[in-house]
Amino acid sequence: AGLNHTMTKRVLLGLPLALLCAYPAAVDAFAPPKSSALHVALTADRRQDVALFASPAATSNVVLAGKIAPALSKFALNSKMMSKIGAALKKQTNIVDLMFIALVGWASQPVVRFVYEKFFEKWRKKDWDDTYMHHTWKVISEAARIASIVYAIDCLDIILTEMGIKLAITYNFGSITASVAYTVWAAKKVAKWKQMYLKRAIRKSEGGNKQGRFFLFNRFGDVIISIVAILAISDKLHLSKSVAFGRFFALGSVGTLALSLAAKGIAEQFVGGLALSTTDKFFEGDMILLGDGTSGKVIRLGWMSIDLRKSDETIMRIPNSQISNQRITNLSRARLSQVTQTLRVKYTDAEKIPNLLTDIKGQVQQDCPKLITDGSRPCRVHFKEFRDDHIEIGVDFRFRVPVVGDGYHQNKEACNVAIAKAMNKNKVQFALPTAFNYELMLNDYGHLERDEYGDPKMDGTTN
Repeated sequence: AGLNHTMTKRVLLGLPLALLCAYPAAVDAFAPPKSSALHVALTADRRQDVALFASPAATSNVVLAGKIAPALSKFALNSKMMSKIGAALKKQTNIVDLMFIALVGWASQPVVRFVYEKFFEKWRKKDWDDTYMHHTWKVISEAARIASIVYAIDCLDIILTEMGIKLAITYNFGSITASVAYTVWAAKKVAKWKQMYLKRAIRKSEGGNKQGRFFLFNRFGDVIISIVAILAISDKLHLSKSVAFGRFFALGSVGTLALSLAAKGIAEQFVGGLALSTTDKFFEGDMILLGDGTSGKVIRLGWMSIDLRKSDETIMRIPNSQISNQRITNLSRARLSQVTQTLRVKYTDAEKIPNLLTDIKGQVQQDCPKLITDGSRPCRVHFKEFRDDHIEIGVDFRFRVPVVGDGYHQNKEACNVAIAKAMNKNKVQFALPTAFNYELMLNDYGHLERDEYGDPKMDGTTN
């Protein structure tokens, strides 16, 4: 009872240690003699317990314990293992095959080119790079290079199999490499030939924006080739029959709802981009006008969004989901343009209007040779109606000038100058709008009213 707190802690911690140290001596002191039947029975039970804990069933739940050293021991190469690997390589490979493949893949093309340039170029009068022989031999050379890589993977597979690596025994690395490598190589070749064909076909075709059409068809073709290549690889590797592949799609079906809700916006943008890509509404480089009034030049047409360069040189990125639901006007495909004006003439010049209408049409036709006058499009200059303070004349001309580009603005300028010439020729003056002064007075002084002639009153009364 007189022990302090520190002494109590030392006693409590030291007591188990003392019992642990005294346990072997106590066991030996109270143990039966080794020659007795009881000692033999106890020893047998102890060995059985040790065997039970050392059995594989007892260690089946471990993850890494005792498994690293056996795995690393397979990579320990001794003389016996080296001899076994050498015998397997000698039996299953042939050095002549490897030399032939390497010769065709890396050394044959320079040799063939040297022979052509030395003996045949002066007759064919064609560079080596432009001949069909060059392209054909290039394909053969690339196929041989891939074959040499597959051959090396086969040798590695043989070595790992002889070493007892379970992964190499289960799977054929050479076959997998050949399937993937040749399929990807063939897809790249088809994509390149497709690109060459599209360039040639679109160059010979009619219509504008050939670069945009080439970009659209080329990208859409790349998507189809990629899908076919992926399906071909999965079929050759029998991925659809594998358990992991089935579990993956089973997991995907379970999580479809959550994924669809999370990726709803992305899916809408992708579907909108796919719809825009599969149609010919517009291409890169086209000037478009959207239903909400947004206009600009398409500088990038992506799967998720497009980039528009507006007239003030700012770049606007618009999601495809917003574009697919709008009306789209492709200004770059318009081959005709329109110039409309509303002329305000004073009442004092009313008698000059008939001659003015004739002179306006004649002057515009003289200064603007691309004016359409064959009757297929409107070509109007008319006395429209009387207004409070002026006579209104409507002008509506159509030209064979695209609505996009500097040519449209130059043609519109020439048309306006021609109208001004006709006005000066007939000595007709424009009637200035009287509502302009009224609006200024309204902004400066507040609530104002005007009389029938447009004169504002400062005191708020009217005549």
